[in-house]
Amino acid sequence: MNTHRRGFLKSAALGTAGALLAAPALGDAPETTKPFAWQPVEERLKNLRTKTGLKIVRIETFTRGTNLSVVRVTADDGSEGFGQISPFDADLSAQVLHRKIAPCVLGADPGDFEAIADRCIEANYKFPWSFVCRALTGVDTAIWDLLGKRAKASVCALLGGAPRPIAVYGSSMSRSIRPADEAARLARLRDEKGFTAFKVRVGKVCGHDQDEWPGRTEALIPTVRKALGDRVALLADGNSCYRPAKAIAVGRLLEDHGYCHFEEPCPYWELEWTAEVAAALRIAVAGGEQDNDLAQWRRMIRMRAVDIVQPDVCYVGGLTRALRVAAMAAEAGLSCVPHSANLSLVAVFTLHLLAAIPNAGPHMEFTIESGDWWKDLYSPALEVHDGRVAVPEGPGWGVTIHPTWLAKADRQVSNWRS
Repeated sequence: MNTHRRGFLKSAALGTAGALLAAPALGDAPETTKPFAWQPVEERLKNLRTKTGLKIVRIETFTRGTNLSVVRVTADDGSEGFGQISPFDADLSAQVLHRKIAPCVLGADPGDFEAIADRCIEANYKFPWSFVCRALTGVDTAIWDLLGKRAKASVCALLGGAPRPIAVYGSSMSRSIRPADEAARLARLRDEKGFTAFKVRVGKVCGHDQDEWPGRTEALIPTVRKALGDRVALLADGNSCYRPAKAIAVGRLLEDHGYCHFEEPCPYWELEWTAEVAAALRIAVAGGEQDNDLAQWRRMIRMRAVDIVQPDVCYVGGLTRALRVAAMAAEAGLSCVPHSANLSLVAVFTLHLLAAIPNAGPHMEFTIESGDWWKDLYSPALEVHDGRVAVPEGPGWGVTIHPTWLAKADRQVSNWRS
């Protein structure tokens, strides 16, 4: 990684966009990126691999609509934990869980969480990757909740972290909003909630170099910067829009206006394209939210396709596999800013992850959009105060799934038969 791009990363870590404009000039000599100290996390994981003596005897899914399915795992001593299948088409993933995942999990010791995750992937090698990993997430995250509750400790504490406020960036999900209106609402949220960073959407989803409407991106980038000033960090998400030449052109416009993070500039499966963009730009290139194959993650990191890794706990197959991605990135000296695009339990999982890993990025993604589909799912609700969101402090994930939400869901059960 060259030093001018490291300048952008360092400035983003400080959370001040003004410093971004002083990034080192082009042509600086390359420098080796230093790894992050992952050993403390690995030591905690080693201790957690101890057998509990329990067996998982029941897996339940509670599904409402197509967006959400909550999972409850119960052991033979009555201890239990709650997790969540990946959002969106969760009803399909619930079917996959009971048919393809549950047989690999029932009867297992919850302390074998890593072996369980591996077994679920290997047993389904003919059916990679997305729906298997989305279903696995529900079981894996429920096991982590169970382990935390048995230890009377939060998940992040199990990993050596501590519940604390985490800085968040306000993540816009909208491409239909006009640039002036987007700038105005971000400025209002800065003043009301204390956000010190925001992400906006550029281009068009899988847009083949096309904008959502002509000229929107070119107007949005400077308009938002002007409205928010130099002391707010700004990020941009391309959602697989561009071929390399166009991505580089947009990236340079972002650089000119002091943005610090350019996410998924090219179709995410085109690693060589993304690597070409990353090599050409000063701005840090981020990606990986869609990727759930750990071998693909190794390739992505080895070829330096991105400067910032963005595993989604729910897409990659749960916390266990997200930790493996974070560890790969730490060894390579790359920071981790997980994808966390809604306020279902994925936001809770991500808070705990970031509170535990040494290579956590400067901000966590936190949507600024409303969402009725996750409303009243759990408590305490996540709230932004002074630009930060507190990691829930109770055992396990530290949140309670509302019984009224569960009561309105479609319940399916898989039981262990010895």
